[in-house]
Amino acid sequence: MTPQDNRGSLPLTSLLADQFPKRREMTWHDQLVWLLHLGAALEHALMVQYLYAAYSLGGKQVPPEYRPKVKEWQESILAVAREEMGHLITVQNVLTFLGAGFSLNRDQFPWAIEWFDIEPFCMGSLACYVNAEMPESEDFPERKEIGELVKQHLKKDALPVHPVAAIYRQIMTLLADTERIPESALQPQTYSLQASWDEWGRGYKPAPRPLDAAGNLVGATAEVQKQAQFDSHVLIYRVATRTEALAALDAISLQGEGVEDSKTEGEWTHFRRFIKIYREFKKIQSSDWSPAAQAAINPNTNPDPLAPCPDGYISCDRTRNWAVLLNVRYWMLFRYLAHTFQIDPAGPANEPNVRAMLMHRVFGEMYQLKTLSGKLFQMPLRDVDADPRTPDSVKMNAGPPFELPSNTRLPVSDVDCWCLHRDSIVASRNACNSILSSNPTPDEREYIKTLVALDEKTEAWIVQILAGMNSTMRYDA
Repeated sequence: MTPQDNRGSLPLTSLLADQFPKRREMTWHDQLVWLLHLGAALEHALMVQYLYAAYSLGGKQVPPEYRPKVKEWQESILAVAREEMGHLITVQNVLTFLGAGFSLNRDQFPWAIEWFDIEPFCMGSLACYVNAEMPESEDFPERKEIGELVKQHLKKDALPVHPVAAIYRQIMTLLADTERIPESALQPQTYSLQASWDEWGRGYKPAPRPLDAAGNLVGATAEVQKQAQFDSHVLIYRVATRTEALAALDAISLQGEGVEDSKTEGEWTHFRRFIKIYREFKKIQSSDWSPAAQAAINPNTNPDPLAPCPDGYISCDRTRNWAVLLNVRYWMLFRYLAHTFQIDPAGPANEPNVRAMLMHRVFGEMYQLKTLSGKLFQMPLRDVDADPRTPDSVKMNAGPPFELPSNTRLPVSDVDCWCLHRDSIVASRNACNSILSSNPTPDEREYIKTLVALDEKTEAWIVQILAGMNSTMRYDA
């Protein structure tokens, strides 16, 4: 029998054969947009998974002699997560170029993506990351070993699929086909709506290095090479032609799975970073200690025992209050991000304007998520008195749930988008009040008071924007 997802998805054998069949009622443009939505979902899922793993690393349980190395692993994985954000934004640019909508979903796959548990760093999850990013054509000594370890970790009989490279290859093949995707399907006039590196890069690129006459890097010292593994090189491309779109997709695909050559010396692909961590961890792993916190797999705030991940339910009331706040801020981040694709820039990226202010809010929410994630990794998953479990379960910490809202699409009307942002601030304030009523520590209370004060300033800004919109509206009698 052909292995299948329990939701009636595509057979895994079709995916392994690199086939993404088009349904007869779909046009080729529909097919291309569908594949790009899958690419966006994969980039989003990988980003969240890597963030969770990176934030889980470190702690008192790590022996002092290994703490510098674990810190290096954390910095390297965070660099990959930042680059995944660039991939996600670039895919949105290509979708915009095709006249399609922004896609925020990360969990509506048409098959079983078997390594997308949100879980702490461990040898099994690390093997899944290597498997997700490994190049298809490049052989390396641990390829078979990684495959077996992934199967053991996931407790799956079927070989895990490797959809990332297959999806991008299919996207680029289809986009390059001028008969199936004619010029009339392309929307170069959307260029101004697309995100640019100047707006989002925030300095995340390698330092300038000299090239020889052949274009190869020169003078890349061992120290430069070592530091480069912790540096992010965020790729964000705007596209106005088919050639530019193909080049952008090829660049982000190679950053994930490419192998090093002389022209990219000093820039680490995702695969190269993960296989290095895997080899280092394999040498020093021990049953006596863990590099990561003992935290939940797929933590969530859904109390339904029939929910997909009941073991990850955060039943401790105090912890769940903080998890709800993180979810709200996570939603705010992506709503601000999505809204930027509906607003033309009013000037240079470094000058005040509405779009630039929305981007400022996105970066602000990134910092909030980092702070809240660190807090949740130190808080209990379950309340021992109210929900007694086995000793190991009692000791389990929570973690950031990164749960998506029921609807990830923005309203069509710009006014309604701003109202949604205002409502999100109200939701955050409610979550903050729940925390304040649950006997927080002095540091926690100070953090919440600061967050509420920042939100009040943002809310006042949104109210001003809405007032300006209302004053310019005209209605027919």
